[in-house]
Amino acid sequence: MPSIFISYRRSDSMAYTGRIYDRVVAAFGEKNIFKDVEDIPAGMDFREVLDKALTASDVVLVIIGQQWLYVSDDRGKRRLSDPNDFVRLEVETALQRSDVLVIPVLINNAAMPAADQLPGGLKELAFRNSVVIRDDPDFNRDISKLIQAIQSRSKKPNRLPLILGVVALLAIIALALVILLPALTNPDAPSATAVPTEAIVIAPTDAPTSTLAPTDVPTSTPENTPEATAAVSAPAGEPTVAYPDGRPLTFFYDRTTFVVQNPNAASLAFLSLSFEALGADGQPNGSSFSGAKWDEKYKDLLRGGCGSIELPLATKHLEPAACRLYNARVNSVADSEIFWVSTSFRVLWDGAEVGRCLPDAGTCTVNIPPA
Repeated sequence: MPSIFISYRRSDSMAYTGRIYDRVVAAFGEKNIFKDVEDIPAGMDFREVLDKALTASDVVLVIIGQQWLYVSDDRGKRRLSDPNDFVRLEVETALQRSDVLVIPVLINNAAMPAADQLPGGLKELAFRNSVVIRDDPDFNRDISKLIQAIQSRSKKPNRLPLILGVVALLAIIALALVILLPALTNPDAPSATAVPTEAIVIAPTDAPTSTLAPTDVPTSTPENTPEATAAVSAPAGEPTVAYPDGRPLTFFYDRTTFVVQNPNAASLAFLSLSFEALGADGQPNGSSFSGAKWDEKYKDLLRGGCGSIELPLATKHLEPAACRLYNARVNSVADSEIFWVSTSFRVLWDGAEVGRCLPDAGTCTVNIPPA
């Protein structure tokens, strides 16, 4: 069942939105709909609540009436021109997410705003296909089309189970090759049941699985020489501390999410931070992520703030209790940027290694150079 966020202005479309809300609730259930600032508990930062609600949403309906583009505040300033306007924040956040369906809903004979009428972060809205909701006798037919559009979003197949199944099958085949290939290629070798157990190199059972095939999995079975055995069995690298008196950074991660948190009293530059996955030999294996991706959305990691990388196939993402403010979220990453599911990964500050982390731990702290 999709999670739906309804963005609207009370002064522009309150009555229409209430009627649309009732029909959407009937189709998808009240618990799956976020509609109003009335859903925000008293005393809570509405920006934080809206961000979490939008993060969990699959579909965002932007209700646009005749005055949506022109509604002004008490000083006569257009609300959409205010970077802190909550409707602008809602729509901008939704447009930044590649995994969210944003549907402009035109009511009361409203026209779709042109790109040059919208502030920078909202211009993309002008290119989203809209749905028109008219008064009776057309209302039922129009709202049915909207519900069908939302339902089509929820019917997209989830490929994660298929990917996991393929990875598991490949792992079984690789293990069978490790055990059987030496006997098949050397007729004089003892049978598989007689192979000494110390000659078989088996990957640790607690090694992390991934929706992606690890880049350091061998494509053929090495000879069981002492050097080959040592190379496969070599530790991925212990966590390191390059700056014992430096500024700490804390990382939280699981199979779906990577989060960096800044516990320092000052902001830090996202652009200085980067990561590289390491193979079983402790060397970079090609997967890496640059803080420049966070920097595109927000320049600094604020005091007490967090930045996250969220895999789009996941239905739920890690939300550390330490993170109440997110400076930037990245939810569109290439396979080569998923660095934290390898044997280990290293943290770089301005291109120099400052520490290493082990994925199984789920959390890690490294120190960057002192200010």
